[in-house]
Amino acid sequence: DIGCGTGILSMCCARGGGARAVTAVDNSRIVDKAKAIVKLNNLTDVINVVDGKAEDLPCEQKYDVIVSEWMGYGLLFECMLDSVIATRDKLLKPDGTMVPSRASLIVSLLSDLPALESRTKFWRNVYGFDMSCMASEMDGEAVVQSVEADKVISTDCGFKHFDLATVKVEELEFSSSFQVEITKPGPLTAVCIHFTCNFDGEEFSACLDTSPRMPDTHWLQTVLYLPNPITVKKGEVVVGSIGYMKSKTNKRGYVLLLCGHTESGQEFDQTYHLN
Repeated sequence: DIGCGTGILSMCCARGGGARAVTAVDNSRIVDKAKAIVKLNNLTDVINVVDGKAEDLPCEQKYDVIVSEWMGYGLLFECMLDSVIATRDKLLKPDGTMVPSRASLIVSLLSDLPALESRTKFWRNVYGFDMSCMASEMDGEAVVQSVEADKVISTDCGFKHFDLATVKVEELEFSSSFQVEITKPGPLTAVCIHFTCNFDGEEFSACLDTSPRMPDTHWLQTVLYLPNPITVKKGEVVVGSIGYMKSKTNKRGYVLLLCGHTESGQEFDQTYHLN
C-alpha cells in the first residue's frame, strides 16, 4: 500500500481482502498514526507499517498486489504516480495486479460567463481602487473546483489513457489531441479536465468517475478558463491539444499547455499552472 496515510486501504486488504501479509508505506509523519490505528484494530500480525519510500523497500520480497490512492487534481498533480511505477518495476510479481488498473484523462468544454467575469470583477474595484491589471495574473491558473453539469456544452473526449501495468515514467509528460462537438450554443469560457480510474477484476469491477455529470468527489474538476469567451454553435466541432509538463519550480506541480480552434476558425492558446 503506497502512501498508506491512515492505513485504511491496508486494513481493508487485511480484514476483507484475504491478504496474508500487507506492507503499508508512507513517507510522512502520518505513518505514526497509521501504526497506532493498525494496533488499535488488532492487525499488527498482518500489516507491517513502514516509514519511508516504497521504492526503497528491499527487493527480496515480491508482491501479488500493489494498491495506491496516487491520483491528484487533474489526475497527475503531486507526481505520486512516479513512485508507484518505480515500486511496480522493482517489487511486483510478473503476474501481479495494480489497483487501480487503468486511468483516463477526459476533456469537456464549459460555458459559464458569470464565473469567468467574476475572476476579473474583483480587481476592477478594490475598496475604490482600480487594480484590473492584476486580473491577467489569473489567466495562467488551473482552477480546481466543482463544475455544475449544466455548464457542460460539449461531448466528452478521452485524450490520454494509462495502463498501470505497463505505463512508464516518461509517459507522464505528453501532449495529446482532442476533438469534441458542441451540444448546446453559448459562449465557450473554459476547458474542463476530469478523469476516470478503473478497477478491473475477474469477479468484480468498478470505475471512479470524476465527471461534472457525476456526484462530486475529493478531486472535483480542473478548469482552464479562457482569457476571453468564444461564441460557438450547436454541432460545431472544436479540436485542440492538451499537454502535461512537470513543473520546474514545484516538484508536485504540472504545467498544462492548451491550444485549439473552433470549426469557425476562432483560436485559443494558453499555458496554465497546476500547483
